This record gives sequence, structure tokens and C-alpha cells, in this order.
Amino acid sequence: MNRNQMQQKSSTVSVIQLIGVMKKRAHLVFLSSLLLAAAGIVVTSLLPNIYRATTTILVDPQKIPEKYVTSTVTTDPNARMNTLTQQVLSASRLEEIIDKDDLYPDLRKRKSREEVLDFMRKKTKIEIKPSPEPEQGLSSFTISYEDRNRVLVAQITNQLAASFIDWNLKARQQQAISTTQFLGSELQRAKEGLEGQESQLETFKMKHAGATPDELNSNLQALSRLQSEAQSNVDAVSRLDQERILLTQVKPIDSQSAPLTDRDRLLQEKQRLESERWSLKRQFTDTYPDVISVTEQLKNLNARLATMPAPSKDSIESYDPNTQVRLTLIEKEIQRHRTQIAALQKQMQTYQWKVDSVPVLQTQLSELTRNYEASRQNYQSLLDKTFSAGMSEELERKQQAERFTVLDPAKTPEKPVSPKRIPIMLAILIASALIPAGLVIAMHLLNKSIKSEPELKDMLSAGVPILGTIPPIENKLDLRRRRYINVQTIIVSLATCIALVIFLSKVRPIL
Repeated sequence: MNRNQMQQKSSTVSVIQLIGVMKKRAHLVFLSSLLLAAAGIVVTSLLPNIYRATTTILVDPQKIPEKYVTSTVTTDPNARMNTLTQQVLSASRLEEIIDKDDLYPDLRKRKSREEVLDFMRKKTKIEIKPSPEPEQGLSSFTISYEDRNRVLVAQITNQLAASFIDWNLKARQQQAISTTQFLGSELQRAKEGLEGQESQLETFKMKHAGATPDELNSNLQALSRLQSEAQSNVDAVSRLDQERILLTQVKPIDSQSAPLTDRDRLLQEKQRLESERWSLKRQFTDTYPDVISVTEQLKNLNARLATMPAPSKDSIESYDPNTQVRLTLIEKEIQRHRTQIAALQKQMQTYQWKVDSVPVLQTQLSELTRNYEASRQNYQSLLDKTFSAGMSEELERKQQAERFTVLDPAKTPEKPVSPKRIPIMLAILIASALIPAGLVIAMHLLNKSIKSEPELKDMLSAGVPILGTIPPIENKLDLRRRRYINVQTIIVSLATCIALVIFLSKVRPIL
């Protein structure tokens, strides 16, 4: 308990000592605080005024709804933000304004052109104001510029806005024209490709006229019709052969008893084989085994007939006149039907080739048709886009599309935006009061001399008593010195305050 009481007593004594030191150095603390505050206020008042001018640019939406005419200029808000910033702060535009208004003459002498441009970019700010949520676009944006010249900031801000609007109109028109030109060139290429595909398809159809897959049904019908006609001729030949056989079997009286010759039997066998072959070919192709067998028999039979002597000239004349006339007509009819059969066979072979070539031609035609359809769809798509781009370009030229309008031109500011002198001065007053007091306390604490009875007791051992203390003794000289210091402090304070008031009211008014 005694130790705690001693610590509390020591702390109380230390606070009392600090208060005493502050009282003893009050004039020094007061003058230092006053001079620091005056110096800080003067420095703050001498800080250059920074003025800011702001202009608002309204984003006027497209007059005609986009569902009728789609714009070829991008409207993505994030991309537009980057585009706007790059456009307003581009080096060419800033250099033009710097040269026109002769900005930063001192800075241009000391720093490079890139550093001057960066300095101006830091002074220029762009703020985007998005449109309501359903529209998802830009409603307006502001361009602000800061500088020491209050007249020049408004002029530069309006120049930035005007040059940006002019450049934006030209850029949008150029973008629309470039889009139209690009789509036009692509459309021409697509048209040439489509014409090439049409030419190839037309050449293929002309080369394989009548054999294309779309004519398969008509070819099959024609083939069936020719087969029917051929069969009709074969049947007619068979009937005529039978009639001729019947007529030849009716011999004159003088020759009825004569037996048939080998040639007659071979001719009858030939007629039978020919009838059988035509019957088989009516149902089967030439590669069918029975057709091959009958054809081989006919070949052998014809070879045997070729080795036999020709019939006598009076073989037909041995019949009666009516029979002779009929046999002659039958022979002519048989020859006519056989000629027709041969012609029909050629036509059947042609149609059969057309039918057989359909699978191969189908593959080639499908590839050509697929390429043609792809080219046609591409051409149609580019044609629609070209029409849309052309209307968009016309909108840009007539300024019916999205454009920028200066809503609030920049005006000459009346008050600076920085520095904030009142808060800075309040901070300086507080700092000027705390710094001298802190220095006096620090000097007192760093001084190792004995300043009080408790400090002496702490330094002595417990058995050494203190007999007494001598209080401070002030004489008349000390009193005069104190009065002189007080008067000096008052005079300096008054002079400082008067000079500060005159400076703030006459030389550098800040309020």
C-alpha cells in the first residue's frame, strides 16, 4: 500500500511539475504558438487557388427504334466508358488545346511534352452517368478540368467537349461507312462465289441432262414404256413367226409328201429360241443364266445355218400366189419389228445407264447443292446486313442515330475548389498550440537536473534525511525582467495579429 501511495504521489507531483513548467514558459509557448499559427496561415493563404469547370454532355438516343434500324456503332457501356476516356484524353487533342491556349509555359520549359500531357490528364476528369436499368446504356457524362486560371478552365472544358462531339460524329460516320464498305466487299465476294457455284451446278446439270436424280422417276417410266413397246414388238414377231410356220406347213400337193429339210428344222428351232430369248429378256437382264444359255444356243444355230447352202430361189414360189404374198408381207413386218426392237434396245440401254448412274450423280449433285445452298445463305445474310448497315449509315449522316449534345456548358467558376483553407487553418492552429507545449515538456523531461524534493529523495538512500528546502527567491531585477518579457510578448503578439489581419484583408483575401 505504501508503494502504491508513493507512486500516485509521484505521478501527482510530476503533473504539478509539468503545469509549473508550462506556467514558467508560458510566454515562450504563447509566442511560439502565435508565430507558428501566423506563419501557417500566411503559407495557407499563399497556396494557389485551384478552380474547376464542368460541362455536362447528354447522350441523345437514336430517334428510330433499333428494332427497325440496328446501329453499327457499339453501345456497350463498359466499352463506351473506355472509348470516351481515350477520346477525350488523347494526346493529339490535348496537344492541340495546349498549343492553342499556350498552357503551362513554365512547365513546358522544365519538363518534356509527355510529362506535360500526363499533368493535364490528371487535371481532367470524366464521370459517366448510366441510364436506368431497363435501357442499359449511357444517359450523360461530365467533363471537368482544374487549373489556377478561373477564366481559362471554362474555356478549356468547353473546347474539350466541343472537339469531342465533333470527333465523335466524324468517328461514328466513319465507322458506319467502313462497316458498309466492308460488308459491300464481302457481299461482292459472296456474289462471285455464288455465281461460281451456280455455274458449276448448271454445267453439271447440262452435262448430265436427263440423268440427274430428280429425273429418276421419269427415266424409270420411260424405261418401263420402252420395255412394254419392245415386248409388244417381240410378241408381234412371235405371232408372225407362228403364222409363217403355219403357212409354210401348208405345202402344195406336189410337195406335201416331201419331208422337211435340215435347214427348215434349224430355222424353226431358231424361231423358237428367239421367241424364248425375248420372253426371258422381258423378265431378266442379259446377265441372267437362262438368257446367256439361249443366246449361246442361237449363236451356235446361226453358225450352223451359215455353213448350209442357201435355199433354192423357188422355195417361196412353190406356194400358191396368196401364200407367197402373205409370206412376203410377214417377212417385211418381221424385219420392221426387229428394226424397232433394235432401236428400242438402244433407247433402253441409254435410260438404263441413266438409272444406273443415279447413285454416283446423287453424291456429286448433293455436294454441289450443299455448297450452293451455303453460298446462297451466306450471300442472303450479307445482303441483309448490307441493307441494315446502309440504313444505319444514312441515319448517322442525318444525325438520327445516337449523338452527344452539350446540356450545361462550362461557366467561369466563382470560388476555388481547393485548397480548403478553413480546415487547414484550424489544423494549423491546433498544431501550433500543441507543438511548442510538447517541445517545452520534452526539454523539461530530457533535462537531468534535480527539480524537486521527491526526485532528491529517490536519489538518496533511505537512511539519509533531508534537513530542509530553500524556496525560489525573486528580487526586483527578476520582477523587472518578467514584466519586460510580458510587455514584449504583448507587443509582439499585437504586431503579429495586426500584420496578419492586414495581410489577410488587403494583400491576400481568402474569405
